Amino acid sequence: MARPKKEDALDISRKAVEETIRLLGERDDFDVPLAAVAEAVGCTAPALYGHFRNKDALLRAVHDAGFRKLYEEKLALSKRLRSDPLAYLHEGTRAYVQFAFNNPTLYRLMFSPPPGVAADQDPLSSDAGASVLELAVKAIKACQKQGFLPGMDPNRYAFTYWAAVHGAVTLALQNRAPGDEARFDAALVVIDTLLEIIAASAPDRG
Repeated sequence: MARPKKEDALDISRKAVEETIRLLGERDDFDVPLAAVAEAVGCTAPALYGHFRNKDALLRAVHDAGFRKLYEEKLALSKRLRSDPLAYLHEGTRAYVQFAFNNPTLYRLMFSPPPGVAADQDPLSSDAGASVLELAVKAIKACQKQGFLPGMDPNRYAFTYWAAVHGAVTLALQNRAPGDEARFDAALVVIDTLLEIIAASAPDRG
């Protein structure tokens, strides 16, 4: 029997992460058997164990992949709207909310991983996770260059901004948002409120 090519082995790892993300969405929980992942990938369970020693290791890879995907989506927006930081904050945060609603179980895994997956690390411990926050910091700094949020610590405000959005998303996904708006719209109300606060912070230019 011919030995598997190196690229085939690498493909197992990539496909396993992709299929696990899909299965997480279908099952709405983290209990995805490795046997089910192997079947979806089209490989044997032992072949899958050659890339991930256990389910926690696979979920950790999925956790990091989720942050990379979110980062790439927001990065594309930041490049397109570089000259208009308020527009980037609006569109980038809306994309963030859309990502969470499109991938609710993955989103929970990213921010509230099981103990074995967390491995005593914070949810932003991956490079991609930290980079997502850094995009928010850069956006706040860009807003300050245009006169908004004068004197505000950009790191502190970016974290506050993200905390507010994350809280809104989490409450909306759990059907805990007040009012009659749809869950997605309820989260967008928070974005609009935050942007109104930022817009009102600029000195009168008149």
